[in-house]
Amino acid sequence: MFQWFPTVSSRIQCALSALCVGLLILNIIVTVSIRKNNVQCPSQEQKNIISVTDLPHTPCPEDWSIFAGSCYYFSNVAVTWEEAKHACQKRSSNLIVINSKTEQDYAIKVSMGQYTWIGLTEIDEEWKWVDGTPYNLRQTYWKEGQPNNWSGHQLPGGEDCAQLQLGGQWNDEHCSQRWRYICEKKAGV
Repeated sequence: MFQWFPTVSSRIQCALSALCVGLLILNIIVTVSIRKNNVQCPSQEQKNIISVTDLPHTPCPEDWSIFAGSCYYFSNVAVTWEEAKHACQKRSSNLIVINSKTEQDYAIKVSMGQYTWIGLTEIDEEWKWVDGTPYNLRQTYWKEGQPNNWSGHQLPGGEDCAQLQLGGQWNDEHCSQRWRYICEKKAGV
């Protein structure tokens, strides 16, 4: 039994030596490659200075993000649906119009668990998107039982504006409630 431990110890030492040699070779290869291609890593100060506005031909305004050919603005203040609509219009955009499952998933991701106004309303007694895009009954993401035009909130009128809820599903809500919002416009506009 005594001879077992020196053998294991020798094997471990041999494996560790081989691992160190391999890492040293990998380090040399990476270093040579970086120097050969003249790649320079930015300093911490340089990383803090670089912004989207410093890049040439940025297709979206500052504070907007780009996804699938559109620019999106995510508010950090809660406002009524009508105020959200006007805030987006001032930014030459509309409240988000969700045209696909991919865009729905993106909206869920970036809303980060916040109740969020979207550009769908039935103020004229029929669900419509703010930009005139036809409302497709087959491609909706309503929470089960929604829209329900609930009146238990004791506010005048019904629930005529759509919001993205925490779970990512849509809910009809009273338009006077205050939520964050997402604006959308085509990139480069």
